[in-house]
Amino acid sequence: MKFIIKPLSILLAWTIFTATFPVRVFSQKAEKLNVAVLNLEGFGISAMEAATLTDRLRSELVGVGVFLVVERGQMEMILEEQGFQQTGCTSAECAVEVGKLLGVQKMITGSIGKIGKLFTVDVRMFDVVSSGIEQVSKRDHRGEVEGLLGLLEVVAKDLAGIKEMEEVAQVVIEAPEKEEVVEVAEEAKPVKKKRWFLWTTLAAAVGGGAYYYYMTMLEEEQKDLPGPPAPPN
Repeated sequence: MKFIIKPLSILLAWTIFTATFPVRVFSQKAEKLNVAVLNLEGFGISAMEAATLTDRLRSELVGVGVFLVVERGQMEMILEEQGFQQTGCTSAECAVEVGKLLGVQKMITGSIGKIGKLFTVDVRMFDVVSSGIEQVSKRDHRGEVEGLLGLLEVVAKDLAGIKEMEEVAQVVIEAPEKEEVVEVAEEAKPVKKKRWFLWTTLAAAVGGGAYYYYMTMLEEEQKDLPGPPAPPN
């Protein structure tokens, strides 16, 4: 009976584990941050361009897979029902107040400015409970305004805490000078060992050649010496 109960217990435990494992993974993936994005302020760009870029930022935030973003129309409807005017809401206090009305965890606000041909994007993410800034993204773009559409993908990754591959590669390449000196010193050690081995081998070859020459000459001299006299009959 014991030989039957033990395998059945193992099989039952494994069945329960495999049945509940997908559910646990799904629940972990579903835990995303509820965020809302206030319209980005535009300095040097039109209000239409600022609104378009804000919508693109919302889409990029959804794309990173970390946030649940409140849709612009739904946000405006809730704020209108509460009698709240979004226009002019640029301070941290105002953003936090909007976040409490919307029932989200984080609020995202910022601005897009233009200096000459350089565009600057400054976006911040606030925690609604603590009113503190949790993430900041500061990015620049030199060129036309449409180039900001691609830049907002990088901004969304900044807010999600995702580093670009170029930044990771740059961190790896920029090694401290002390480590480089140590590596050079460690690489120099095998060179010295190789030189020592070369000189030892050369000395052994010369010595061996001299010994071989001496033994050869000795044998030749022994051949030239007269042999012992023949014994008398």
